[in-house]
Amino acid sequence: MKNALILSASITAMFLASCGGAENTTDANAQAELKTIQVQIAELQKKEQILMKQLGSKKTARTKIVEVQNIVLANFQNDLTVEGMVDAQNSTIATSKVPATVTAILVKEGQQVKTGQALARLDNSSLLQSKLELEQQFEFSKTLYEKQLRLWKKGVGTEIQYLSAKNQMDALSKSLNTLNTTIEMYTIKAPINGSIEAIDIKVGQVAAPGMPYFKVVNVANIKAVAEVSEAYAGTVHSGDVVTVEFPDLKKSINGRVGFASKLIDPLNRTFNIEIPLNGVADIKPNMVARLKITQYQKSNTMVVPTNCVQVTEKEAFVMLAKSENGKITAQKQIVRIGLSNKNMSEVLDGLTLGDRVIVNGYQELVDGQVLQIKEAVNNGKI
Repeated sequence: MKNALILSASITAMFLASCGGAENTTDANAQAELKTIQVQIAELQKKEQILMKQLGSKKTARTKIVEVQNIVLANFQNDLTVEGMVDAQNSTIATSKVPATVTAILVKEGQQVKTGQALARLDNSSLLQSKLELEQQFEFSKTLYEKQLRLWKKGVGTEIQYLSAKNQMDALSKSLNTLNTTIEMYTIKAPINGSIEAIDIKVGQVAAPGMPYFKVVNVANIKAVAEVSEAYAGTVHSGDVVTVEFPDLKKSINGRVGFASKLIDPLNRTFNIEIPLNGVADIKPNMVARLKITQYQKSNTMVVPTNCVQVTEKEAFVMLAKSENGKITAQKQIVRIGLSNKNMSEVLDGLTLGDRVIVNGYQELVDGQVLQIKEAVNNGKI
């Protein structure tokens, strides 16, 4: 409308200017008529503003259905959530100490074993033959020594003969002990108490030192482990309260951080934490664990749903439902927010107990807009 009036005035002025000579119209008359038209345009613009305000008032008066919650005191908790896994505190491998052919596997997968128990035997036949020969030599030297000792006590023979017999017997005894130790190396033994979780060797296979042939796990002592970003190095410590969730088991337990590393991994900029899980049934090593580490707790504080807090570059605010002149209208309320978690945010300033916060339908509300309150969620409590 405004643009049309301006265009009309311009066309009229141009027409008067072009036709001035024919109608004998003076410049003064043209200017006077132009001024009259400008006054009319100004009056129309005022009417336009009045009409726009009236239309805006009608828009504001449009009722909108919303849901509210009453501000009450509640417990607030902020958690750091990290993904981890279950690990056995005592988990290791059993391997061969010497290269040799496997002659017997003495255990099965799932079998409970004790420290030092034989798991497999390797071919040591040549050593056993050498042991028989050495034992025979040792028995002979022992007999010779005992006879020489009796003669020496009776004053028969020389001291050199006695000492030579004793030295030969001692040397063969040490050689026999060394050979027995070597023979023991041809038996693969359990390094810890636990169960056999995996066997990766067969009879007839040549065992090589250092290869993981038996996986031994002690499930009596297990833990949850995770890597935490170095950004939380100053807030995660040993003793912190943790909720450990096992998604596959649909269960969770409460615990505490048993170990928080002081070393930052230079590759991924994280540090390790561990939570003991002793005595928890059905939990197995390598199972997924979700750790919720409590960073902040406060009782009896005001909180609001995080999603109803609207944030701009300058401020954070919520929309309240206020009763005025028999109507319920929307009111913008600036607030100061503390910490927030996935669901709730702590309100440090801006609200009082009993305020009704609009938690559903707050989008595109304006101050003074008339509201219709829907039944409040959670019985009107946060």
